[in-house]
Amino acid sequence: MTFDSRTDAAGAAGQGYHASSPELERWLARHIKQGFNADALVLSMQRAGYDATFARAMVADALGQPHPATTDATKAPAARVRPKSDMVGPDPAGNAIRDAGRDIPVLFRIEAPRVMLLQGLLSEAECDALVALSRDRMQRSSVVNPATGDENVHEARTSTGAMFQVGEHPLLEVLEARIAAVTGVPMEHGEGFQVLNYKPGAEYQPHYDYFNPKNPGEARQMAVGGQRVATLVIYLNSTPAGGATTFPRIGLDVAPVKGNAVFFSYKLPDGTLDDRTLHGGMPVVSGEKWIATKWLRERPYRVGS
Repeated sequence: MTFDSRTDAAGAAGQGYHASSPELERWLARHIKQGFNADALVLSMQRAGYDATFARAMVADALGQPHPATTDATKAPAARVRPKSDMVGPDPAGNAIRDAGRDIPVLFRIEAPRVMLLQGLLSEAECDALVALSRDRMQRSSVVNPATGDENVHEARTSTGAMFQVGEHPLLEVLEARIAAVTGVPMEHGEGFQVLNYKPGAEYQPHYDYFNPKNPGEARQMAVGGQRVATLVIYLNSTPAGGATTFPRIGLDVAPVKGNAVFFSYKLPDGTLDDRTLHGGMPVVSGEKWIATKWLRERPYRVGS
């Protein structure tokens, strides 16, 4: 989580943030109401750059609990706290991610670039419901014009899509909360869901999801929420043939399997963007492909704010 109000409150020489803010307090209250436990809240704050001891104290206050002891024996293991520049995404340590009383298996992970495949992030019923919710608003997909920042139809992208506002529907609220819990990125940092449908022959040629600030149009896109830092692609059906998500620079193709989701982040430890995350949607050979895409920003994202 990145809160503008704490920017000047960082500790010295690489220490984490130690200052509260109204935004942080509201974030804690909202996520406690949604059922997130203390460990999940503390871990999310640590990933966002907050000092571990400060995070535990803030969470304890928000829950109305006594402050935990701060001896070395009770501190969170240092190995689970990554440098702030490399904090986007699920914890890399485990083979499954715990959410709402169930395990989401990690089928594979790559660290450079950071790519992770999650099994069964959505149930079959949730996938079907999201497709049904999208059918009546499908339009030809567009891409960002690098010169103007406008959304234009382009031959490189031949799918149809539906865009949703954050929290527009109860189903989306449930899924957005789950994504925040699994990735450790607060819901406020997510763009609205984009649901895409690819018919036979449809594709999205290799591209980057992050913005190039040297292009005026893409710089305009960064005015709200800052840079994109990660992508989650959720497969809403199993495509009979074709339609894989391809990463041509690392020789990886991810087959579309219903309910699974591929997560990838772009930031390198030095803060630069990883061009190995070049990716595309391969042409559908038979059947069709339905996916939901969630882009995550470095700051809270609100259109029109």
